[in-house]
Amino acid sequence: MESTINIKNLKVLYVEDEELAREKLGKFLKRRFTDVQLCANGLDGFFAFQDAFNKNEKFDLIISDINMPKMDGLEMLEKIKEIDSKVPTMLITARTETEQMLKAISLHIDSYILKPIDLNIINGKLDRICTDIFYQKNYEVQKKELQTYLDILNQEAIVSKTDLSGKITYVNDGFCEITGFTEDELIGKSHKVIRHPEVSKDFFKNLWETIQSGKVWSGTFKNLAKDGSTFFVNTKIIPIFDSSNKKIEQYIAIRFLVTEEELKKRENFKRFLEQITEYKKKIGTLSKEKEELFQRLQESSNTIKSLDSRAQQIEMKRKQLLSQLEAYERNNLEFDKLNLMTRQDKTKQFEQMYEALNALKSVNRKHEKHIKDMEVMLAEKTEELDSFIKKDLENKKRINDLRDLVTNFQEEIEELKKQHHKRSLF
Repeated sequence: MESTINIKNLKVLYVEDEELAREKLGKFLKRRFTDVQLCANGLDGFFAFQDAFNKNEKFDLIISDINMPKMDGLEMLEKIKEIDSKVPTMLITARTETEQMLKAISLHIDSYILKPIDLNIINGKLDRICTDIFYQKNYEVQKKELQTYLDILNQEAIVSKTDLSGKITYVNDGFCEITGFTEDELIGKSHKVIRHPEVSKDFFKNLWETIQSGKVWSGTFKNLAKDGSTFFVNTKIIPIFDSSNKKIEQYIAIRFLVTEEELKKRENFKRFLEQITEYKKKIGTLSKEKEELFQRLQESSNTIKSLDSRAQQIEMKRKQLLSQLEAYERNNLEFDKLNLMTRQDKTKQFEQMYEALNALKSVNRKHEKHIKDMEVMLAEKTEELDSFIKKDLENKKRINDLRDLVTNFQEEIEELKKQHHKRSLF
């Protein structure tokens, strides 16, 4: 369990008349604690404690020498204990007289250290005392918080306790108010006095089997008031165990009043929440499909870019070949008949180049056809994306409508609670 108390923040009073000893141990204490006050005699120490106590800034620990001027340590602690009998104390002395020891015992001194001071010994004793202070402070904080919660619970809830046989041992004012019975009429009786005849015996059988097994039972059911009127309560019954946490000692039931109309609204609200959950699942599925679709479109776009780049490269090669062909044709026209054989060889080269050009044109046509197919597919995917976006907007609108409806129900429930509170006041 995480604590709310920091040991370093404990407030310490150290009383010592010897200046050297006071300075040495004072430095040691200030390294361990953030708030350390030093005094040179018992009278100053008592006044310091009294002043802090009156300001509600009391010390958490007192460390004192015994033999001091004006007022010795035992006399100072005796007066301090009259103001605060529970404040932890530690005595430091060079003397071990029996009378002093007996008086220290009678004052319930927490620790006794002999001079010369061994810092390791005092450090160990401080660890033990501070641990006790730590747990005591946490206990007080938690006790205060628990009492606050119990006070709030007693004001807002309908509370009762029963023994192991089911006889009522405690009821709060809310229980008496809603049932119409007085405390005297209820103590020692069972809850059968408010049991509604329409609630089956099997219902209560299941309830008892649950709590007798050490489990918490929760549910809503109908009760019967003393005047014959009915009321519904949302109930939680908790088994209370002994200190060993093995044996059940009693049961405590905590109830909150609800009306039939509120029950119906809760059921409707529950169904709306289930619908919203279902819509959220569908939206999650559509979002996933949307992401997949965008990914496929991105891949298609990358493919189209790659094909377009390749088509441009092919077109450049085709133009280069046509340019070479035109230049070749112009040069051939200038040749005479004597160069016929040479022209024939070049004609053969031209045929080869022309065949290569036709092959490139064929490849280019295939790429152009593939590009057109990809454009068609892109158009289809764009339509799918537009349809998905339209569905997404419709689903968001339906969710917003449901949220508005849920908000209206919550406002109605709050209004019903306020009306019921007003009726209970009158």
